[in-house]
Amino acid sequence: MSGASRTLDPIAAAEAGIAGSKNLIAAVADDLSQHQRWLAHYRVAEKRHARWLVFQQLMYQLEHARLRLMRFLKRLALISLRLVRSIAAFLSRTAVSLFAVARRAVTAGMTWLRPRAYALALLMRRWLAAFWAWTVATSSALARASLKSASIGVAWLAVQSPSLWRYGVPPLGRGLA
Repeated sequence: MSGASRTLDPIAAAEAGIAGSKNLIAAVADDLSQHQRWLAHYRVAEKRHARWLVFQQLMYQLEHARLRLMRFLKRLALISLRLVRSIAAFLSRTAVSLFAVARRAVTAGMTWLRPRAYALALLMRRWLAAFWAWTVATSSALARASLKSASIGVAWLAVQSPSLWRYGVPPLGRGLA
């Protein structure tokens, strides 16, 4: 009740109302500037967050691509390993088969060739013996025939030497002096 005994002065009340309005306007202006600062900081933070989200999305995509690449490379390595194993098995089977075929062919060839080589050796031995006997037999006859021919040739030359002298050939035993 103390306020009821007070007298209200209209000018003082108006001044108090104006001062209260000024304080209210100043407080609202402070709140508004603080709200604008908060809004500016919020926008900057949202831009940073959006960039961070883009970076995280990029990192996720890169990790996902890396995992897909690793899966693909692992599959490729397994396929290559299977292929190499199949090729090695094929080559080893083929080499063993070729070796067996070659061994059989060489064995068959040697079996076929052995009697023929032996027969050829016997034939060559007979031919060599026949050739040697013929050479021995014919060489003495050839030597006699050569001696006979040489003696006939010398005798003919001796008989013909006077007639050869006419053509400039000296007789046997005489030189051109």
